Amino acid sequence: MRPDTGAVGRAPTARVALRSVADPAHPLIASHEAEVRARVLKAASALVDRLTYDAVTIDAVARASGVSKSTLYRHWPSRQLLVLEAFTYKTNLLTTVEDTGDVGRDLHSYLVSLTYCLKVGGAASTVANLLAEAIRSEEFAVQFRQTLLRERRHGFLVILRRGQLRGQVRDDVDLVMVIDAVYGALHHRLIATGQDVDGPFLRALARFAVEGTASAPYRESYRSRN
Repeated sequence: MRPDTGAVGRAPTARVALRSVADPAHPLIASHEAEVRARVLKAASALVDRLTYDAVTIDAVARASGVSKSTLYRHWPSRQLLVLEAFTYKTNLLTTVEDTGDVGRDLHSYLVSLTYCLKVGGAASTVANLLAEAIRSEEFAVQFRQTLLRERRHGFLVILRRGQLRGQVRDDVDLVMVIDAVYGALHHRLIATGQDVDGPFLRALARFAVEGTASAPYRESYRSRN
């Protein structure tokens, strides 16, 4: 948060304390901090691709990034938070929200992108363990919801809202409930049943969402193509 430089009588030491992290009021500091974070997240996300959750340690990330452990702990108080942000960073790069003009096609494309992120390297182990951490720790659960979960749910929301604007999704649909059902199905297979999240399943899941949300004209058009 940028301090209120216009406040009267504020002690200089108070302003310094607020600037312990990257501050847009100090471009050189902010630029350096951003470079360090980017280097660490790239290195950590590469480790997540190759290793299991437990193997992505602070020591391993420090070696891979060339950033000291003390610096890592300054930005990420725990290994769990570092892995969470690294996995979110990676999935943000790999998940594109398409805009083809067709909500069913966009939804299926997004599901395919998410599944790719979940199945590459040690991702399945990482996601399962991050969810377990969220169950064990309410503090971590807040961070999990505000980073990875929020980013992925936002993708679904963008697609469905665009569908509403085009008249493809009904206005009376509870979009949050739809997102819970569709996104939750991926995690259920990944963690609970162990069933494969394959092409036929993703097509069926997209069809399930469309059938439950589509306006009558769009449903008829969608069925004729699928």
